[in-house]
Parts: sequence; C-alpha cells; structure tokens
Amino acid sequence: MKPTLRATYRLQFHRGFTFADAQALVPYLAELGVSHLYASPISLAVPGSTHGYDVADPTRINPELGGEEGFERLAGALGARGMGVVLDIVPNHMAASSHNPFWLDMMEAGPGSAAARVFDVKWESGRLLLPVLGDPLKATLEAGALSLRADYEVGRVNAAYADHRFPLRAETVTALLHAAGLSAAAAGFALVEDASNDAGLGAARAVFTGLAESERQALDAALAQADLASVLEAQHWRLAWWRTAAHDLNYRRFFNITDLAGVRVEDPDVFDLIHKLPLDLIGRGLVHGLRIDHIDGLVDPAGYCDRLRAAVGPDVPLLVEKILEPGEVLRRWPIEGTTGYERLNDISALFVDGEGYGRFEAALRARHLLVGALPERLACAKRQVLEASLKAEVDILATLAREGLDEAMEAGDLTEAAIRDAVVALIAYCPVYRSYATPEGHDADDVAIWATIREGVEARENPLTAAAAALLLDRLETPERASDHEFRSRFQQLSGPAMAKGFEDTELYRFPVLLCANEVGGSLDHPARSAPEMHALQEARAAQGANDLIPLATHDTKRGPGPRARLAALSGRPEAWLTFVEEAEALLAPLVREEAGIAMPDPLDAHMILQTLVSAWPITPERMETYLTKALREAKRHSNWETPNEAYEAASLAFARALVEAPEAEEFRARLDAFVAALAPAGRLVGLGQLILQHTLPGTPDIYQGTEFRDFSLVDPDNRRPVDWAAREAALRGEGPADADDAVTFRMTRDLLALRARNPALTSGDYRPLEITPSVWGCFGFERRQGEHAVRVIVPTRIPEADAPLEGLTEWLGEGWRLLDGPAIGADWPFLLAESGPA
Repeated sequence: MKPTLRATYRLQFHRGFTFADAQALVPYLAELGVSHLYASPISLAVPGSTHGYDVADPTRINPELGGEEGFERLAGALGARGMGVVLDIVPNHMAASSHNPFWLDMMEAGPGSAAARVFDVKWESGRLLLPVLGDPLKATLEAGALSLRADYEVGRVNAAYADHRFPLRAETVTALLHAAGLSAAAAGFALVEDASNDAGLGAARAVFTGLAESERQALDAALAQADLASVLEAQHWRLAWWRTAAHDLNYRRFFNITDLAGVRVEDPDVFDLIHKLPLDLIGRGLVHGLRIDHIDGLVDPAGYCDRLRAAVGPDVPLLVEKILEPGEVLRRWPIEGTTGYERLNDISALFVDGEGYGRFEAALRARHLLVGALPERLACAKRQVLEASLKAEVDILATLAREGLDEAMEAGDLTEAAIRDAVVALIAYCPVYRSYATPEGHDADDVAIWATIREGVEARENPLTAAAAALLLDRLETPERASDHEFRSRFQQLSGPAMAKGFEDTELYRFPVLLCANEVGGSLDHPARSAPEMHALQEARAAQGANDLIPLATHDTKRGPGPRARLAALSGRPEAWLTFVEEAEALLAPLVREEAGIAMPDPLDAHMILQTLVSAWPITPERMETYLTKALREAKRHSNWETPNEAYEAASLAFARALVEAPEAEEFRARLDAFVAALAPAGRLVGLGQLILQHTLPGTPDIYQGTEFRDFSLVDPDNRRPVDWAAREAALRGEGPADADDAVTFRMTRDLLALRARNPALTSGDYRPLEITPSVWGCFGFERRQGEHAVRVIVPTRIPEADAPLEGLTEWLGEGWRLLDGPAIGADWPFLLAESGPA
C-alpha cells in the first residue's frame, strides 16, 4: 500500500551522511509524524559531492551513500513504518567530468557516438570545448602539466591534466599503437574510427587491456615521445583556459557552471537512460514520488511531464522545482505542483509590514545607497550576467537569431550589433523565468510574456535595439523556419538562468532593504501580502486540491526560518531599526577602512552586514565570514567569483569579524544584544505563526533537516551544516532541549504533524476565510473543512511593541470545537488552533 503524502522531511545525502545514517533516524522521523523522507539525489555523483546534483551516472546508486543495498535497507525500514520516499532527480544536466562514463564516451568517439545524443552540444560550431585548464593551453604545455597516459584497465589512452582524463579518439590511438609497434591492437581501433562503431570500440579496448607487460612498456615509451600538441589538435575536443568558458562554449550548461553539461532529455532514448533508475525504484515499491530538479532548463517541460506521468502512472506524486513570479500561474502539467518557493514567500510576506518596508527603502534611497527603479535594476543585473558569465550562451543565441534575416535587416537598416543587443534586451526584460512555446504552438500566457518584454524594450531601449527586438519577438510568436524554432527553444532555456543569476544571485545581494524579502522566488516590488490577497491564493489552491510542498527552508534558501521571522518582525519596528542603524554606523565608523576614496565595506555593504547580524545573532565569526564572502561576490558590486577583489573582501571580512568579537566593538555588541533581545519575542511569535500556517494551509508541509528546532542558518553552505540528531531524538523522548524556544518549536511541529495525521480537513479540506475584527495584532484566520472534520486557525501577523490585549480569539469556538492546548499552544500564546469532528 502506497503511503499518502501528508508531510515530507528533506535529508541531504553525502558521504558524511549516508543511507545508514538515515536508516537510524527512521524511528525518530516516524514518531515525529512525517509521511515521506524527501531525499536529495542518490545517483552516482562526482566523488566527494556534498549535494548530488553533479550526477556522473544516472543509472547507478552512489556507493558513497551506501549503494543499492544501503538504499534498499533504508526504504525497507521506512516501509515497515508505513512511510515512503520522495526522490530528487536531475533530468537537466550531468557532470562534465572524468567520472562520467557517458561524457568520456562522447569525448572519445565524437559526435557520431551514441553518448553524443545524451548531451546538448553544438558540434556544428567545432570541436567540444573543454575550458578546464588553469592557464592557457600553450603555457600549460610548456609547464609540462599535460601528458599522455594509457589506462590498461579500461582500454583507453588519455590526455591527463591534474585529476582530469580526456580520452583520445580511435584514430589517434591507432597511430600511437603503430608507433609502439603494436599493429594487431592498432587494427581494432582503425576499424572503429572508420565505422564510428561503438560496439567495435568495446572490442578494441578488450584487445588493449590484454597487452603484455612488454607491449605496455613499448606503448608508454611511444606516449612519452609523442608530439603532444599535435595529438591534442586531432581530438574531438579542445582544451582551453577556464576563463574562456564565459566567451566561447559550445555545450549547454546548468546556469553558468561549466562542470555541469546540459542533457537532451527530450530525446526518448535519453529520457529512458536518465529515468531508468528512478522508474525501477518506483516499480519495486522503494520510491513513491519524484522531485524534478530545474524543470525550466528542459526544452519542453510540458512534454517532459506528460512523458514522466505516463511512465510512473497516475498515483505517484510529481513535484517540480519551478520558481513562479507573483501573479504567475503554474501551467496545466500533470503534476502535483511545485516544491514551494512561492508558498514560502507568501507565508513570509504575510508577516511583513508594508509601511515599515517602505520606510526602510526610503531611508536607503535618501542616502543614495539605492538608486533606480526596480525593473531597471533587475534588467541591469540580468544584462550584467548575460554579458559576463553567460556571454557564450548569448553569442550562440545571437547567431541563431541572425539566420535568415538578411532582407529584413537591410530593409530596416539593422546592424549585427543591434541583433545581439536585441537578444540581450529580450532576456533582460523577460518578467518570468520563461515561456513554454513548442513547435506545436503556444498559448495566451506565452503571448502575454512576450508582450511584457516588448513593452519593456520599447520603453527603455534605443530605437535601433527596439526595432531589432521587435523583429525577433515576431520570430518568437510566429516562427517560420527551423532556425526560428531553435532560436525560440534556446531563448526559453536561457531566460531562466539569466533570471536566476541576475535576480537571485545578484540583485538580491544588492538590495538589502529587508533581507527576509530577498528570497528565492521572492519579489522586491511585492515584499508584503495583505490578508485578502493571501485568502484568495489559498482558496484557489484548496479548490485545486493542492498537495504541493510548503517549505520554510530548503537547501537553496538564502536564510533559515529564524532569521526570516526575526526580520519580518523588524518591519513592524521601523523607528527602532533606523535609530539602531544610525547609532551603529557612528560607533563603527573607525572600523571601516578606506582605499582610493572607497570605504571598505561601503555603506550599503555595511548596512547588509548589520541586518544580517541582527537576523542571525548570535553568530560565530567564521559563519559570518563565509556568508559575507559569498554575498560580496554574488552582488558583483566590488568583487565577484571570477576575479575576486581581495583587498575589498579582506577589509569587509575584517570589519565583520571585528563586530562579532573585537574589543573595540564591545559597545556595539552590547547595543546589538539589547536590540536583538527586544526584537526576539516578536520574532519568536512570527516564527511560530509561520510554522502553524506551513502545516495548516492547503498543501504539504516540507520540513528541512533539523528545522524542527529553531534554525538561524544563512545561505549554503551554512544551511548544510551537520544536524545534532541526538538532541532531536532526546526531545522526542521528552528530554530537553535546553533552549525553551527550541522546545516550543519542536513540540508545535510534532503537535501539528499529529493534527494532520488525524484530521483530514488539513490534507483534503476546503478553505474558508474568517472575517476577523481589525486590531494592532493583524490577525489572520481561516477554517478548513472536510465532511464532519474541521480545523480553525488564527495567527497574529503583527506583534505590537507595547502590551496590547488580544481578545476575542475564543469567540470563534462554539459547541463541538476542541482547542489544541498542548505545551506549544495555550493561554500564553496569541494563536487559536482548534478542531471539530470525530475525536
């Protein structure tokens, strides 16, 4: 019997946390009350992977995690408790790595090989570019860092560089074997090259592995004497300096990560390869649902979902990682929904005071620390990443856009540069991650996206770029030739990475008004949600029978539930925050270094550091430095990942470390302690309110590992630190934790999961807003009902600074209602959570 999806618990697997470790936690997870373990990718990844998304072989379970036997034991232990597994799979990309057998086969056999169908490579542009060298190729050769080596176990000759291996094509191996006097072995490879025969290549390798010791010594000598530069020039691939990847690349990547190569899952054979393992695990009853990573990277997400649904059947939950912008509606795919970034932001924004946020932003703009309207800022950030780390992809797209336009360009006096500028502009003004047109057509939602792009371009670009963009938009809407369709397809695959890198990984680090709004899937121009807006969203979700995920944290969120809740509470205290900032800046001015007229950190970064400290205090200097290094590089204002500004980073990190521990910042820390202590009770109540909504709104709560205690993590790697499982197991036995707030959070989580298990109103009920009398507490309430069963929920979304009575909650309780009055909810807590129906 398949377990019903009621609540998931996300675990991050790696060699430091294996299937055996998870199996030991199964009794704990069962008693906590979740229905499914939500597992990060388990297929064979690059050795030492801390996340599993760098898949090396999608057909095998990673032995570092415990292999197939270990996973079977884990799944069996879960099954014995009536629990299931939701498995994270990666159909968009694989590791471009020497550990990936398909990548190696493609490098060896070239575009005619079966493996070449797996990867999205534009072979027509030339040899496969491999930008992996630490220096230019000539310098690398002169340094002796490259060599030729025979792999006698596999039957290959490789070019070797550091820990990389690059297989030589059969023609080259033939020549090298002849040079070593090994004509019999050479004959097999010669036949393979002539016929592009994958099967024959296996036979040739078998002969190779059988070489005698004397023959191996002869080949090793020939390899040492070979003209290495000439050998490299003759391959299906071309080695290059890693910095060339941003400018000259002919395979699709995951975002701008050169080590992750795009996969052509739209090919039925490739689809079967990628899904062989998860479909087998589902067929064997070991996996019960799938989470699909980065679905927007695929050529045709709708077609993919149709194919996957047909493969798994109607009863297997399918959840996609898809970021929806405010107002954007998920397309009608045959899936349960998304992994819930929009749900997290809806909940968080309900607790943000819009007026307070406006005052925070106005204060920064008054000091000219923030300039420009939000749409222009986002377009600028996207343009920056498109012209830097995604330039190679833009060049490919511009070449496609240019095809067949001679007549139109001549008629409109359009230049080559205008076409390329237009490509950048189309992506810069795309309001969402992507449109979803296919060769079979498109719908009104796609047309609306293109219309918004057109409006942005016409309003903000020069007339020449706008004219070229109009021509390309016509091609998006009414493609006429094959190149038009490919242009549209690749445009749709690139607009998502541009949004992710331009917004999530750039603008969110540049706009520190209120960092709880700066979240994956968030919206800086829509940081707050009103009660009516929230009710409308939830009514629609209940009507659709939503059972998509509702997280408060994931492995990819910018900060954990604790900092986000504390910052939401801060929005209700604008005067206190603005006063604190003014006093802190005066205290800390002597700690700011200046070089060439530039403050290090500058005032905007210093502001971001202050708000981060308030959100996550207390924090170690090491955690703060790790976060700040990432934040400065992602912002790309003074530093970046490709060319770090060491002086600016060092000064900023020293500043942050001083705030956390230096004697000269002792007075600042005293004020910080007092400020956080005053804010903490409100942050605690906001956090508990968000936890209640996570478990009671339409959908499926998703608990990220360890967050059943309060979690004040920042962005990864901070949110992937080891979890103290012993403390959580002790809490389950009623032994602690010592921190009273952790204890309340844990008990409330357990109580809510128990309520979900016994009351079907929370898993399949409707949604009915409660009309609550306005007060300074900003109470938000609703009822959910399924037959005889019902649940009523009221939470405050504003926590007043002064004591203010919160009356009238129990007026919502009539005959037959039972108030949940456990250790987490009672007279001392301003929440109402009650149920009715059969006990």
